[in-house]
Amino acid sequence: MSRTPSKPSPVIPSEPGAPPRIYGFCWFKRDHYAEARALMSDPETLFDTFDEWLKGARQIEREMTERGEKVVRIGFDPVGFVLWCASHNRTPNADARSKWAAAEARRKLGGR
Repeated sequence: MSRTPSKPSPVIPSEPGAPPRIYGFCWFKRDHYAEARALMSDPETLFDTFDEWLKGARQIEREMTERGEKVVRIGFDPVGFVLWCASHNRTPNADARSKWAAAEARRKLGGR
C-alpha cells in the first residue's frame, strides 16, 4: 500500500480567470503524530514516522505552490476531527482527513 500525506482538498474551486484554488492541508504535529495514526482506520496509508510524513507533506505543498495554488495548513485536532467524522458519518481515514481540512480551511477563511 502506498504511503503518502493525505492530498489537500480544494476549499475554493478555480474558475476561468479566477484566482488560484485554495486547499486545506491536514498538518500533523510531531508530538501527536502517533496518536493521530492510531485514530485512523487506515494508519497503513500514513508514513510510519512523523519525519517521513513531514518530508512528503512539504514536497506536496511545494509542488502545489509551484503550480500557483494556495495551501492552507490546518493543524490536526484529534478531538475536532473525531467529532467532525461522527457528525458527518465518516470513517476516520484519508478521505475524511482531506475533507475535514477543507472544511476547517473554509471556516478559518471566513466561509469563502
